Amino acid sequence: MDQTHTRALEALQPFIHLATSNSATSPRFVANIITNATSSPQTYVFAELLETSTIQALRSPDTPAEYQGYLKLLEIFAWGTWQDYQATPNLPKLSIEQTLKLRLLSLLSLAATVKPLTYQALMSALSLSSTAELESLVTAAIYASLISARLSPATTPPTVTVTAVAPLRDVQPQSLPKMVTLLTDWETRCGEVVSDLEAEIARVKENAEKRHAKERAYQTHLEEATKRRQEAVEGSNAGSGRGRAGVYGRRGGARLGAGMGNKREADDIDHDDGYWESGDGESGSRMDIDEGAGSRGGGSRHSKRVVGRKA
Repeated sequence: MDQTHTRALEALQPFIHLATSNSATSPRFVANIITNATSSPQTYVFAELLETSTIQALRSPDTPAEYQGYLKLLEIFAWGTWQDYQATPNLPKLSIEQTLKLRLLSLLSLAATVKPLTYQALMSALSLSSTAELESLVTAAIYASLISARLSPATTPPTVTVTAVAPLRDVQPQSLPKMVTLLTDWETRCGEVVSDLEAEIARVKENAEKRHAKERAYQTHLEEATKRRQEAVEGSNAGSGRGRAGVYGRRGGARLGAGMGNKREADDIDHDDGYWESGDGESGSRMDIDEGAGSRGGGSRHSKRVVGRKA
């Protein structure tokens, strides 16, 4: 789209050169410049041509009436529409090329202001009698890179969906104060939005810092508690070891004392010397010696000899 604007400015330069030349003195010559500029296929901007003194000279009361309307016609081509042309009296009649050019420029303005862009609205604004003429005009605008659009004749209602518009319409001088006011209001709103965003960012950072500080404090408290718990467990383990050693010492001494007591008690008890006392008052040894083995008498078992001392 920017290349289209550049080409339109380049296409206007020859007409500006003619308007600023020394030969551009008669109203008729100036009118011819305007006619040719508005009929050229590549010219879509006209502000620079309008600013020349030669074109502005048509405002003079001395300009013949038949040429006075050309200045207004050029203004309509610069920032007006087809409806403006029809509503303004005493304007020159348009050629076929001028008619197509003004309708294309009007389509740019309508595409930027009217939503949705229906077939019916466009046909009424551009004085077109059929959908075929409208579709042909929109197609010409697309191929000329004036708009990016899609025709939707099957929708209800049929519409032209425009996605991009070339910046080819000039700004009317009377609209500049209004535009300045709008831009100033927009700048003020943007400043307020920026201030609100900065305040929100500061609040988020403050909350984040508080949260981080709380997390650090919690982590520190957790580490201290873990350390105290570990020290307490280590101290408890050390105390348990000393207690076990004392218990083991006491238990060992008890066993030793018990053993010594048992030994003394054993000394007080008669030792078992291997003798026994029979039921009839005789004492004898607990071990019987069989003398029958190898003795006379053969297979009879001899009486056992009791070995031992008598009580």
